[in-house]
Amino acid sequence: MQAMNFKDRWVLVTGASSGLGEEMARQLAREGAHLILVARRLERLAALQAELERAHGSHCVTLAADLSRAEDIERVYREASQAGEVYAVILNAGITHFGAHLDLEWQQVNDLIATNVTGVVHLAHRFLPDLIARRQGGGVLLVGSMAGLMPTPFQTAYSGSKAFLSHFGQALAQELRGRHVSVTVFCPGGIDTAMTRDSKLSYFSNTPFLQSVEACAADGLAALRRRQTLFVPGSLNRLQVFMSRFAPRGLVARVAHDAYRRALEPS
Repeated sequence: MQAMNFKDRWVLVTGASSGLGEEMARQLAREGAHLILVARRLERLAALQAELERAHGSHCVTLAADLSRAEDIERVYREASQAGEVYAVILNAGITHFGAHLDLEWQQVNDLIATNVTGVVHLAHRFLPDLIARRQGGGVLLVGSMAGLMPTPFQTAYSGSKAFLSHFGQALAQELRGRHVSVTVFCPGGIDTAMTRDSKLSYFSNTPFLQSVEACAADGLAALRRRQTLFVPGSLNRLQVFMSRFAPRGLVARVAHDAYRRALEPS
């Protein structure tokens, strides 16, 4: 298949009210895409819609939804399909937790898995048959994480959820070869976003592994456009993932444990 071209195409972006999803929406609008913006915070989506329509003339539809809820997912699918022929689906919405796993209440764990795993698979399951039927060479981007490629203590449930997405997406990409659609798993490391700066993850803010949100969004869209099955942005991140393959998994987890434990210690 040829590389994807987003100009004058409808692209759905979840988690579009902040961070990586918001920046991807901005970059897509600059390319001439029409956008279906999905997040929980409607007021943030409305502000982004006004900005993109004013600056780039993009057509935007905003959908407030909690993607841990099956009924919201079904509504997003229906209303997005009514807005236009969806060409690309960027499944970016997710929940993280930085700290001891057992500090979480069970409902928090359940919400994380429902959003990061069940919601993503549900949306992909809904949109992919339409993308295949249209035979337009559409695509789906699953936003994973390096935490899904290596065991990451103190992000335990998050790491597990992203590991599921990594395996699910790569396997599905192979199943769908030759069916006029592509599936890409994008696995960034640390991103310089408000969520990072406002959390204990700010410990990592002065390291060369932290990527600007603008660069990360551009890398994710490039991976989708090129139809790469799995992409880790940043040469240092890719080296880290490569080297981890040659070390015992227990050692990789221990190194991560020690680094993240120091980040959790009071300054």
